[in-house]
Amino acid sequence: MKFQTAINLFITDWTSQGRMNSPRTELAYRATLELHGKDVANRDPSKTGRDDVKRTLLRWGNPNTQYTRRAHLVAFYDWCMEEGHRETNPARQTRRPRRKKAQVYRLTRGEAAAMLQAAQPGRETRCVFIGMCAGLRLSELLGLQGRHFQRPGFIWVSRDIGKGHKERWVPIINDLEPIVAEIRGHVALDEYVLPAERWRNPGINTLKTALTQRPASRQVIRTICIDVASRAGIAAHVHPHLLRHAFGDHIARYAGLKAAQYLMGHESVDTTEGTYTGEPTLDELVAAVRGFAFLPGLSLSEQPEIPAEARTGIEPVDADLQAFTQHFDFDSAEIARKVALYRDHFAALEVA
Repeated sequence: MKFQTAINLFITDWTSQGRMNSPRTELAYRATLELHGKDVANRDPSKTGRDDVKRTLLRWGNPNTQYTRRAHLVAFYDWCMEEGHRETNPARQTRRPRRKKAQVYRLTRGEAAAMLQAAQPGRETRCVFIGMCAGLRLSELLGLQGRHFQRPGFIWVSRDIGKGHKERWVPIINDLEPIVAEIRGHVALDEYVLPAERWRNPGINTLKTALTQRPASRQVIRTICIDVASRAGIAAHVHPHLLRHAFGDHIARYAGLKAAQYLMGHESVDTTEGTYTGEPTLDELVAAVRGFAFLPGLSLSEQPEIPAEARTGIEPVDADLQAFTQHFDFDSAEIARKVALYRDHFAALEVA
């Protein structure tokens, strides 16, 4: 059996068993397996080995990508074993790459509010408000139609747009109510909430018309997020998934892990916990250190300067003491008295 034939049988089998639920998942598996098939010259999968798998994994330099691609190969060779095509899994004989934690720019509540206020009416407000106040994925945003807003108080993420064909209902929070009301008043059941747009006057490009039966492209949504973030004064690169992260970051602490898991559409609560509550938010860090100081009662501007070099020996301190103690709320006369006692004591020692 040729390797390409085995790929087709594997995809068909997994799809029929409900293990592969979206075209994007199928494309990801096919991309990995077809590259592996090219590396083994389309040989029978029963004739491949550990070195063949390692050679394919070297195509990707990022350990996170290697981790995902290796998982694809492990699943394929496990299927081969279950079907009796071979006795061992060469992908499992390779060392699992160590994943690196993804670096995600975490929006504070202030930055999130600034983006909501900077969004202009139309596609921008719909995109930013729904993405940030409902936590929808990019693919779910693009698939939204008027029919998804017909139940009062909820956004319906239907099976045809939800990841893994999973349905969920997301309650509408107060910030989102005006946007949903506008959508329900202007978008028909079969029209897209974020439609594609075309110029009505090509060449002049001053007037646009909405193609309500076609969704906007992914690039359009990315551009919207970048533009709104720039107007909000956020210097970082803000992409659509950061809107979902902002929702998850704060809703997990407000509503609890179990509710947040369902609102985000996660398969496991571990995903919610590891991604959104494993580390404190920036707002929590600010709150944690608010009011802390090494010198109680001083603001940073009031703290005395520290000399570059410490002075040595026993020196008169009366002049410095007056300037230093004016910053503190204690009895300076008492301190001066004690300093005088120490000074006299050390002076007596030097005479002796």
